[in-house]
Amino acid sequence: MFCKQCQKDVVVDEAEGNTICTLCGGVLDDNVFSNDPTFLKTATGASQVVGNVVPESGLAPTLTRGPRGQVTLSFQSQDSHEKTLNRGRSEINELADRLSIKPREEIASAAHRLYKLAVQRNFTRGRRTQQVAAACLYTICRQEQKPYMLIDFSDCIQANVYLLGAVFLQLLQLLRLEAHPIISRPIDPSLYIHRFADRMNFGKNMHAVASTALRLVASMKRDWMQTGRRPAGICGAALFIASHMHGFRRKKRDIVGVVHVCEATIKKRLGEFELTPNAQLTTSEFEQWGIQYEKEQALQSSQGSTGLTLAGSGANDLEDIVKLCGGFSGGGG
Repeated sequence: MFCKQCQKDVVVDEAEGNTICTLCGGVLDDNVFSNDPTFLKTATGASQVVGNVVPESGLAPTLTRGPRGQVTLSFQSQDSHEKTLNRGRSEINELADRLSIKPREEIASAAHRLYKLAVQRNFTRGRRTQQVAAACLYTICRQEQKPYMLIDFSDCIQANVYLLGAVFLQLLQLLRLEAHPIISRPIDPSLYIHRFADRMNFGKNMHAVASTALRLVASMKRDWMQTGRRPAGICGAALFIASHMHGFRRKKRDIVGVVHVCEATIKKRLGEFELTPNAQLTTSEFEQWGIQYEKEQALQSSQGSTGLTLAGSGANDLEDIVKLCGGFSGGGG
């Protein structure tokens, strides 16, 4: 569980009925119910566990006797709780297949563990199973930095993206992940470049266009264009410029159909990039700048510092700015 005070994943103690951080002692949750099994005494004085033991799959073996005396071994679900878990697993696997998420088994298993936590805390009541499953799978994709946006999941399940976003935020609040750095940190637009470029039919030049787009994203991050803006708009502007630099006359409406933003957003990002110094460079000059910039970033990464300072600012101020903008690293990460 993530502790806001310690800013890290910590081990919690629930012995006193509260979820308490073992590092700082902060109370993370004061509504904790015991999940320990309950034992009762039978008429003979022996102890017996209350309830039924059901495997993780939700299917328990049952022996039934037919009309002619034959014994048949069958598997049937025991209760609605296990049925809910099975439906969630099925929805997660179907979403992972339709979106071609890889590695499928690992991502789907991690998402189903989140779904189990949601079921245990009654998060699925009043909400559609598809939406909760999509929110769990999107959370894992954010954690593993997979190039999938929330609108991809909403298109897949045919749900309103804002409604699905509300379920996602409520799930983060339930699991106390809203302050986790993986969730709160801005998304790097470079994660989506290759996925979007693959949809635009650049043929054998796809990797060259994507490489130029990554350098354009790095340039935009260097000029603070990423801060406060959605990654899809940054990717759309970078791909539009990169396609024209390589001789592909793509129109803005072609970009809109791929990155799922309106044409006005693309125009705004292009207008902002036009005001930056790199917008005045030729294609060859920009490629040379990109190669030199990547070398500088690799050198700074090997030295373990950003290589930048702010006049009149302390180290803490610089760290806050780096955290806010997502870092100074280029778009190739």
